[in-house]
Formats: sequence, structure tokens, C-alpha cells
Amino acid sequence: MHQDRAPALPNSVLARCRVSALIGVLGATLLVGGCAGFLAGQPSPRGGYASGDKVAVILPTGGPVADAANAVREGLRAANAADDTAAKPTLTFIASDQPNQIADAHKKAVTGGATQVIGPLLKPAVDILASGPALKVPTLALNQATKPGKAAGNLYQFALAPETEAVEVATKAKAQGLTRALMLIPQGDAGQRRADAFRRQWQRLGGTLVGETGFDPAAADPAAAVRALLGKGKADFLFLAADGEQARQVYPAVRTAAVALPVVATSAVYSGAADAARDKSLAGLYFVDAPWVLGVGAADDPLARAKLKKSAALANPLGLRLFAMGIDAYRLTPRLAALMKDAGATFPGVTGTLSIDAQGRVQRQLMLAQFTAGGPKPVTAIAAAAAPPPAKAGAEAAPAKPAETAPAPAAAVKPLAKPEPSRPRPEPVSRGG
Repeated sequence: MHQDRAPALPNSVLARCRVSALIGVLGATLLVGGCAGFLAGQPSPRGGYASGDKVAVILPTGGPVADAANAVREGLRAANAADDTAAKPTLTFIASDQPNQIADAHKKAVTGGATQVIGPLLKPAVDILASGPALKVPTLALNQATKPGKAAGNLYQFALAPETEAVEVATKAKAQGLTRALMLIPQGDAGQRRADAFRRQWQRLGGTLVGETGFDPAAADPAAAVRALLGKGKADFLFLAADGEQARQVYPAVRTAAVALPVVATSAVYSGAADAARDKSLAGLYFVDAPWVLGVGAADDPLARAKLKKSAALANPLGLRLFAMGIDAYRLTPRLAALMKDAGATFPGVTGTLSIDAQGRVQRQLMLAQFTAGGPKPVTAIAAAAAPPPAKAGAEAAPAKPAETAPAPAAAVKPLAKPEPSRPRPEPVSRGG
């Protein structure tokens, strides 16, 4: 059993926040990525610890994940420095470079007086803790065990797995009443993992996968793969399981062949740094990402991205998101037990709206954004438009219609009617965490 040590949380900090999707004939409104108060600029909670708390952080200091560990470490230190509460805890860092060192490192942390532990980072180390006896203090691992199901008592697991973002795309689309999807998959393991995760979640939610097609990112012209996919049938949207470079190669072909078809991807398409010239070819593409990466958060938060000085950890896409993970790990740790108690409770993190499932795993709701001429902008819903009719066998897809039907910039995005307007309006979808 997880210890119920965390202090009670005020309603303004941790509340039962429900996300509702209301689908209409002419439009829809969907709050994505967090609680209304947080998105409206309410302060992000910076404390939460009890007087005398001591937090031990177990991270590698060398090896292939040294840079990743350093980005998390910088985020943790920044969050601790920004904690202006009276009960600000002390942070102690313990090096553990090999998975087989984790038991000794955790024992050292507890013996040293730690009331909470953050880490480890390596998945094999998480596996060791997960399969062992109950831990003496609440421990937030920065990865997930490879085996599903209940882990050791007092172990919680927080990961930024790319597959979870594909799941989030499927969940958001279904919540908005979209039911028919196409999927375009780049060759390679990363794209396949995103595709597999999306497919499983979409089918679990009862969505129809009209068709899927792979493409070679090295091909000079991906138009043939796009035409083959669009010819498989009419859909409400297309999931693009690609990273940024792959999306720049294939998305223009999709936009040319099906100008009104919404296309959604994961955060892999966005580096975290807006570049109008580089991202021009992605204009109109939707994607999910962390609120903090998109510049969304409490205006008075000293860790708002716009207020931070440049550092090595913030200079690359992975480091940027791991820095944010460090912030959330610090702020989430004293609230683990309270979140575990209430399946509907959420915490407004910088990596997303956070909750904890029955297995002690942190779940994230991300924000929906769209590339525009002025850079990526948060939006409230995927604009659903009719896809082009299926191409006849042996025929090429119809040419694109004029640009006036292209997706509007995010600031002006208004959800459109579904292709089947005669369908009855579904009941509002409520999600707890």
C-alpha cells in the first residue's frame, strides 16, 4: 500500500477537475491540457511539502543518459529555488549510474533521512524497485517499469513516453466526436511505436481506422503514399506518426491532396523553438505537447519558460521537456498520496494535467496546438472537415481546392461541423484526470 503521508491539498491546488467535450453542429468547445483555472492563468502550486521534509534525488552522473539526467536535475533545482513556501525541503543528490546500484542508493537515501525519493531514471532500475518489497518512503521514479500492473508499495512512476502522446491524440479526437481516422506511418521503430499506441487506443475507444499506410522518409516524393492512403476511404482526420523532419517531407503532400482534412501529430514534430521559416511547410498541422513548452502557464510562475535564462538543458527538444519533467517531479512528489486516493483528482503540471492511476503511474493530459504563420499556437479543438472522396482504383487523388478552405491560423480556428451533420449530438464526455 502507498503511504498516505502527503498533506491535504487546498481546493485551489488540487481539485476534481473534469474535462468536458461538447460537440455541436456548427462548433465545439474542448478544454484541453488542464483545469480551467490553470489555463486561465491561476498560480501553479510551488510548495506542498511538510516542515522538515528531505528529498533525495537518485540520478546517473555519467554514461549515455548523463545529459538527460542533467536536464532533469536542473529542473528539480530550479523548482526548489523557486519554492517560496515556509516548508521548502532540502534536496540531496545521490549518484547511481548502474541499475544494480539502485537498491543501495535507495537505502542510502532513506538512511540519510529522506522523507521522499525522486528517481531512478533508468528503466531497468525502475524494474528492480517495482519487483521488490514495499519502499519505506514515497518514491517517484522518472520512468516506467516494463511490466504492467501493480508495483511495489510506495513506488510511483512518471515517464514522458512518446507512446502516451499518440494515445492522447486518439483520446482527444474521440472526445470531440471524431470517429474515422487515417494513419500515415514513417519507416522506423519510433514511428511504428507511435502508430501501434494510437491504433490500440483508437480501437479501444471504438473509433474506426479507415486505413493506414507506411512511407519512406528518404523517398524523394511521398505523394504516392499519400494518395494510396487517401484512397482507402473517407475520414474525419489523419494521424501522422512522424517526427519533425519526416513531417516536413510528407505533410505538404497531404495538404495538397486533401486541403480540408485535419492532420494531428505528437510533440515529436515540434522542436520547442518556433522557427517561422523552418516550420512554414507545417502550417495547419495540429500536435499535442506540454503546456510549458507552448508557453502556457501561470503568469506569476518564476519558472515560466519565457523567464528562464538559456542553458544547455534548454537548448534541445529532449532537454527542454526533461527540464519541465524535473519541475513537475518536484511539485508532484508531496502530492502523490492525495492523487492516488482520488482517481478523479488532477494536478496542473507544466508537462500537462497530471493524475495517478490505480497502478501508481502518472498520467498526462497534453495541450492541443497548431502550427501557424506566427508559430505554434494552443487551440481548443480539432477543426473537423470532410475529407475528399475516396479515389477510384488506378486514379490519382483530386487536386486541392483553393487555399481559402485551408485551416485558419490557430488564433482564428473554429471547429467545423462533422461530415455527418445528421448524426445526433453525443453526450458530453467527462474525464477525470
